[in-house]
Amino acid sequence: MRGHDQIIANRLNGFIPSIVFLNDYPCKTDWFDHKEHATVCTHGDLLSSMDLRFLTGLKVSISATTEARAKALFKKAKESGAAVVAACHINASEHCLDQTGWSDVFHREEVV
Repeated sequence: MRGHDQIIANRLNGFIPSIVFLNDYPCKTDWFDHKEHATVCTHGDLLSSMDLRFLTGLKVSISATTEARAKALFKKAKESGAAVVAACHINASEHCLDQTGWSDVFHREEVV
C-alpha cells in the first residue's frame, strides 16, 4: 500500500480526511503535497495481509480493475470500520476510468 502513512500521521494529529480514495490500479499517492483528496494505491498488493484500520470512521471510495479485488477491498474496508464505503469494478486504461461491472455502497448505522 502506498499513500496511507500520511493519513495515519494526519489522524494522529487530529486531521480527518473528508474522503479516502482507495485505488487498486497504478496511481499517484502524493496527494498531501498537492492538497488533493487522500489517495491510497493498493495495486499489486496482497489483500490478505492488508491492514485498513486507518479507514475507521471514514468515507471510502474504492475502484478496482477486477470484480474480485473490488469485492475483497469492499469487505475489508467494512470490516475495518469505515463509515461509508462505495466500491466498483472499473476499466482503468490510460485514457479513462469507466465503471464496467459490479458496484455496491455500504453505510454503517452504528458508530465503531
